[in-house]
Amino acid sequence: MKLQILIFIVLFGCNNNLSIPFEYKEWKIKRKSALYAEDGYLNLAGLYPIENGIYTIGSGDYNDIRFPDDFPDDFGKADIQDSIISFYFNDHVLLNDTLKVKYFKYNYFKHKNNFTLGSFLWYVHMDSGVKGIRVRNFKNPLLDEDLNINFFSYDSHMIIKAKFEKFSEPLVKNLKNIQGGSFNDVIPGIIHFTFNNNDYSLLPTIAPSGRFFIVFGDQTNGNESYGGGRFLYINPPQKNGDIIIDFNKAYNPPCVFSTFTTCPIPSKENILPFKVNAGEKNYNGILFSSVYQ
Repeated sequence: MKLQILIFIVLFGCNNNLSIPFEYKEWKIKRKSALYAEDGYLNLAGLYPIENGIYTIGSGDYNDIRFPDDFPDDFGKADIQDSIISFYFNDHVLLNDTLKVKYFKYNYFKHKNNFTLGSFLWYVHMDSGVKGIRVRNFKNPLLDEDLNINFFSYDSHMIIKAKFEKFSEPLVKNLKNIQGGSFNDVIPGIIHFTFNNNDYSLLPTIAPSGRFFIVFGDQTNGNESYGGGRFLYINPPQKNGDIIIDFNKAYNPPCVFSTFTTCPIPSKENILPFKVNAGEKNYNGILFSSVYQ
């Protein structure tokens, strides 16, 4: 009888996974599906930084922008003058999936346009302080793989009630990306929370959806989790400032899956001095030292 009780305690007494919410299971499915989507990260085939100037484009080694081998050696050129970009192609391409063009000029700050040839799509991409031409391949072999994304065990203790303190004036903060560049983003306030009887805080930014976005580091980085920190979306606070942090939904930056990405890294204010044993682990056991230190 004592043995049966002991087994029960071992199996169930300390297990926070007895009742994993359906909503969390659904989140994991959607998270993985998003990687395979047309705007996901598994079809990325190139990211080429650009500044003012004229760039030759093609698969030939001599080009300023070397597109994948499926493209002609001499494919065309791009002329960038501040916010205006002019593409000159030697062959017709599809503009926004509708119009055949060999030349197109536009303001990439005001208009989003994409170009396609075969299974490839490219456009001007601006994010986290990087401006470049991003290429996607909708027949990328990685899309045929079944990614094994590992997670820490679900832990209800990692869902934390916190308090948001809004700044009287939003803070414009200079943040850094994994490529060594920097960019400015707006911090609306500070999130205060308590974990294991100690007080901590995090600085969020605001996503286009209106949700809070947090790039954070912790003591699992470079070991159990990716060395560049992890991302986390949380719902905005209630009127009284109450806000919930669910670390079970912390996930890897796109840099884990592709080198053709622009990833912000945690600011010093968002590096937590404890292990967040929740959310995504390293992808396929890849280990990186903490890149933000």
